[in-house]
Amino acid sequence: MFEQILVALDESEHAKRVLDVAHELAAKFGSEVRVLHVLETGFVGKAGIMNLENSEEKHKLVNDAVATLVAGGVKATGAVRATDHGRVAVEINDEARLVGADLIVTGSHGLGNVAGILVGSTTHKLIHVSQLSVLVVP
Repeated sequence: MFEQILVALDESEHAKRVLDVAHELAAKFGSEVRVLHVLETGFVGKAGIMNLENSEEKHKLVNDAVATLVAGGVKATGAVRATDHGRVAVEINDEARLVGADLIVTGSHGLGNVAGILVGSTTHKLIHVSQLSVLVVP
């Protein structure tokens, strides 16, 4: 059913569950998994455009997730992409299309704004920009 699953991973409290769900689906359907973290860049005063996150930490996050999946018998690869602040959902969707994903698995988390009350704003945007199925893990 799902040949390629993209996992959009961050360091939220939902990340472990997201990875567990992706692993379970991949094991059941014989899917390959692509683990992705999107680094946000932003304008920081006189310093100009900079990563808003630590790139090395995010590569470790992705590499650890890939290792966990592979240890569990699932074929997996990983990537870290960078984008402008507020464009994370678009990058997730672009990566999913690039690797031929059938499904995007991501976590939910409220941010306090109207759009993000039930799901995080990135997840909310992803549901609207993607033509792919998006599984939101609580």
